[in-house]
Amino acid sequence: MNKEPTLEDLLKDKDNAFELLYKNYKDDFIAFGRKFSLKDNEIVDIYQDSFLSLYENLLNGKITAFTSSIKTYLFSIGKFKIYEHLRAHSKLNIIDAPINEEITLEDLTLENEVLSEREQLVKANFKKLGKQCQRILELFYFKGNTLTDIKEIENYDKTDVVKSLKSRCLKKLKQLVNA
Repeated sequence: MNKEPTLEDLLKDKDNAFELLYKNYKDDFIAFGRKFSLKDNEIVDIYQDSFLSLYENLLNGKITAFTSSIKTYLFSIGKFKIYEHLRAHSKLNIIDAPINEEITLEDLTLENEVLSEREQLVKANFKKLGKQCQRILELFYFKGNTLTDIKEIENYDKTDVVKSLKSRCLKKLKQLVNA
């Protein structure tokens, strides 16, 4: 497939547009997923879930036009599904954390493992972030809240504000770790 199908092509499944789209981006998605240290079978499952979400969004009318390429849209769905998978299958366990108390990075540890040098860097630099960034990242990555949940918990006006704040905080943490 040299060019991406149009929204109309997908809705009518013109020339088996979905099948071609699926095959065309599968290898790229597997390469993308490997950056997260996932096994190929896990990546393929996530890709299939992401593709199904794209298909359902089209059928349900949630997508009326693409503001980016279909590949970008598909990969953004996949990225969030990868994050969900990583959170759900994380080695991080909460130990001795009392119920109904705030859980912080200090309460988290790896099960029967010593933190790697990289993980120690992340933990040390996490403490250098402002309280607002720490809170947003804790809610999203450690507690598994969605951006909408965080908007409500922290009383933000829009989910997009939370999304950009999380993005900036994560970028700042990456800069600190890689400095």
